[in-house]
Amino acid sequence: MKFVLVTCLLWTGLAWANALPLSVAKKLAEHAASFAAEKSWTVSVAIVNAEGNLVYFQRGDGTYVGSIESAQQKALSANAFRRPTSAFVEAIRTKPGLMTGKNIVAIEGGVPVVLNGVHVGAIGVSGAKAVEDEEVANAALKKLQAKN
Repeated sequence: MKFVLVTCLLWTGLAWANALPLSVAKKLAEHAASFAAEKSWTVSVAIVNAEGNLVYFQRGDGTYVGSIESAQQKALSANAFRRPTSAFVEAIRTKPGLMTGKNIVAIEGGVPVVLNGVHVGAIGVSGAKAVEDEEVANAALKKLQAKN
């Protein structure tokens, strides 16, 4: 019985080690929205956890409807491969077959979220130009990391 209890406690501790709290996801989205507003860009922001589940989403007023799914797909792609979606943009130039892979979004705007050296999820931004989307995501991450 003690073995089962210890195993459960260890597993629970490991599960929490790579968790992305809702409060952190909200702050990350707020930082993204704030940076985008400073540039007069309207964006949607999706935050997923390490398992690829949506933790938080927000759509700025006036952001086009297509940005909703686009932001989520960018976050899923960055999370699944633990690299920015811009990496696929570069890779596609030499390996066009990558376009057929599952969860590959070859457009800027998805960036992994690493907290205290642990991958905990990803942020996806859509609504501005693709390079601007990634600029928003990176700025939000930088501000979040500066405050932690």
